[in-house]
Amino acid sequence: MACASPLASLVSGEAAETNECVVVADDLVKTVYCVKDTERITGSSTGFVAVKSLDDVCAHDNEHILRLEHEFAISRHLASQCASVASALSLSQFDGCPAIFLEWAVGATLSEWIKLLHKEARTSPMCNIKIILKCACKISMALAEIHNAGVIHNNLTPRKIIVSRVDDSDDILVKVIGLGSASFLPDDGETFSNVRGDLLSLGSVLFEMFSGRCPYKKDDDNNSPDRKENQRKTLISQNQLISMLTARVPLPLAKLILNLMEVEGLTPCYQSARDVHGELNEVLHNLDSIVSNSDAQAALGLLHFPRGKLYGHDSHVLKIMDACSRIGTPGGSKVMLVSGYSGVGKSSVVENAKEKLKEKKIHFISGKFDQLQQAIPLTAIDAALNEYTNSIIQQGPHICLEVKESIMNEINVDVGVLTAVFPCLSKIFGKPTCNPTEVGSVAAQHRFKFTFQLFVRAITTLFHPIILYLDDLHWADRLSLQLISALVSDMETNNFLFIGSYRDNEIGSSHPLTACLDELKRREITITDISISCISKVNVNALISDTLSMPQHMTKSFSDIVCKKTGGNPLFVTQFLQSLWDEGLLVFSLE
Repeated sequence: MACASPLASLVSGEAAETNECVVVADDLVKTVYCVKDTERITGSSTGFVAVKSLDDVCAHDNEHILRLEHEFAISRHLASQCASVASALSLSQFDGCPAIFLEWAVGATLSEWIKLLHKEARTSPMCNIKIILKCACKISMALAEIHNAGVIHNNLTPRKIIVSRVDDSDDILVKVIGLGSASFLPDDGETFSNVRGDLLSLGSVLFEMFSGRCPYKKDDDNNSPDRKENQRKTLISQNQLISMLTARVPLPLAKLILNLMEVEGLTPCYQSARDVHGELNEVLHNLDSIVSNSDAQAALGLLHFPRGKLYGHDSHVLKIMDACSRIGTPGGSKVMLVSGYSGVGKSSVVENAKEKLKEKKIHFISGKFDQLQQAIPLTAIDAALNEYTNSIIQQGPHICLEVKESIMNEINVDVGVLTAVFPCLSKIFGKPTCNPTEVGSVAAQHRFKFTFQLFVRAITTLFHPIILYLDDLHWADRLSLQLISALVSDMETNNFLFIGSYRDNEIGSSHPLTACLDELKRREITITDISISCISKVNVNALISDTLSMPQHMTKSFSDIVCKKTGGNPLFVTQFLQSLWDEGLLVFSLE
């Protein structure tokens, strides 16, 4: 190795801290600098030089020195044959440490270019596909030239590619850097087995270019510069690869990239980088027709769990709709209870009915009891009232004033009794002008229940009835159950319907909910019961067919197995499918 740097007159020991020299990358072994060479001492054509220098710790390590010398030899060999590889200028020393001097590659790393491009294209994933394709063509051609010159890169990543545009046009220049892991091809030349690793890396680079996402699982072991990156990384699942890519690019292009990555189920069809370059050029040439045929393309490889669609519960929804239509009429029920095991679809049935009632002038408010909040009384009712007050406020100040006057006419000075427990009501009332009269605890409970009854009477009218839905009643606190009982027992509250759902297998004879229901029956309060059970094989098959986006005759045998495993519980079916997908046991095929 030469004893003096060609930049000795330019660079001092403190060069990295001056404007003449900037650190652009470093790791545990080496540092890469961009050095200004105004006088072209090194023979640089741009006036800037990339200097890759060993750090002090490794400066006398023969293995690292030989690796640096090997990189210089590879770079010099390629620069004479490949326009896409930066020229190797000299092998020397930099600040007393072994270093190689290379022509500075103007531009940004492909990693930076990808981030910027996808940030600009968030509103329309397809809008920059042409410019990405042009860049992909240049990269594949650069790799083809490298292979043709008898070299394998062995570590092609977006950080090892520099991209620049020519005079703000769509024309792109590409430079391949980072040849520290490169090697000369064996005597048998550019066979598929020899270049396979580079083609796999090219597929991963193209995936990241078009999807904006890294195709590898997160790996914290990123500090070993001597190991080949793609050899120590594991691809994310096949389903994730397919869904992430098909959400961004047309299917023909997605197949090309996934084929390069050797995704399971696809037969490898590219034997060289030149083959890939030809195929990318073909896609670029026919891009307009390919994109127009892919306008309605949905992301493949995903489980499309149907939202808002019920399977086997239409009769239950109709029963709820019927009860809602008879609110306030003689003989109409004030109480409807929906029971069944966890996951069978109780809340989904009620929510489906709520969706159908949106066009009607009904206040449908809801809350949910929580097992972890049983010690805090009235949480679900408070959530429902918060929903009600927000709905009234959204209707404007005129409606808000009408509701306030109606409530104040019923409750008057005792409004503070309610706002003390349900602060959300202050959005309508404002802050009470006086505090409620202090009474004993028993009297206070009776006053609170009566005041709440008056409140509900005031806000329920023939033109704006109220449906109160409370989920998971088996976790309800005693005060909430007492308040519900007081409401449905009030003969003067007519335009009101209470719907509650609970797991009937989780309440026994000593459960507070059982005692509450027994008390309502003793008072001869009409209760409409809906018992929901697991769905049939036919409905399980329909659910799976929709989730996998496949015809029912193709999913029947699979759905029979799933039904047997899950007992036809819709929640268990979806969880089972998700677990199969997550573990890679349920795989989407592009063939």
